[in-house]
Amino acid sequence: MGQNEPRGVRFSLPAPGPSIELTGLRDIIRRGGRREFLSTQRLDFELLYLIEGGSTVHDVDFVSHQLGPGDALWVRPGQVHRWGDISTLTGRIALFPSHAIPPDVQEALVELGYAGSTSRFTAWTAPMLERAGVTAAWRALHAGDAPGDHRAVRSLLREVALSAVLLRLATSSSDHSQTPSGATDDREGIYAAFVAEVEAHHRDFHRVSDYARRLGWSAKTLGRATALHGVTPKQVIDDRLVLEARRLLVHTTQPIAQVGVHLGFDDPSNFSSFFQIRTGLSPGNVRADA
Repeated sequence: MGQNEPRGVRFSLPAPGPSIELTGLRDIIRRGGRREFLSTQRLDFELLYLIEGGSTVHDVDFVSHQLGPGDALWVRPGQVHRWGDISTLTGRIALFPSHAIPPDVQEALVELGYAGSTSRFTAWTAPMLERAGVTAAWRALHAGDAPGDHRAVRSLLREVALSAVLLRLATSSSDHSQTPSGATDDREGIYAAFVAEVEAHHRDFHRVSDYARRLGWSAKTLGRATALHGVTPKQVIDDRLVLEARRLLVHTTQPIAQVGVHLGFDDPSNFSSFFQIRTGLSPGNVRADA
């Protein structure tokens, strides 16, 4: 994977209508052609599918997911992914821009560990989906538009149905229910805001104090919020930087020094030291292994 940069794929609707496109896996294969699914991709939209028939191995950010009938996979904008063998796959797929997710649902997803391209969970097995009620919600989403539905009504119905699917997915894999009883909604809101800010500005700011100042909270307040999820504010920042560094080292041919500059390090040696301390490997070793 290390020699071919991920191909950017932009969201576009095949016809005017609701911004959430619901279609079949076979349909997108016919529309794009099989060659479309051979290269490593980086999407600017959300992609969620559930397999009805066939099997494949789908790679997302250095993890290979073996998928079969009843399993689901969610690729978020910015994640680097590669389709596996799609020749035998059947099932339904939802394609949509992130802004199609209502703001309150987005905030809840962040609290559950789904912050943009750092989502904590990517694939779900059929039993997990059944237990969480995702399969039923998925069928409701793809039930089809009622005859005569106004375009605005169709869009709203899809938005509500999709929100139900995403929230059930997130809660099916979350240990959020284990949050200590003393935790408050305030701390969850702070955590969500902090993670969203890191996602947006990880290239610009590397210190906890930078984010505390931008958000108007103290570093201790951020620490209490992230502790609910078993991490420190510094870990949140560093993990996001390491993930982006690995994406660039493995999937692009940018010089290592340029990768460091892209991530906001003014000295290549500082970037290399940071990366090796956090991963136990040098940037060069990671690239060579890939």
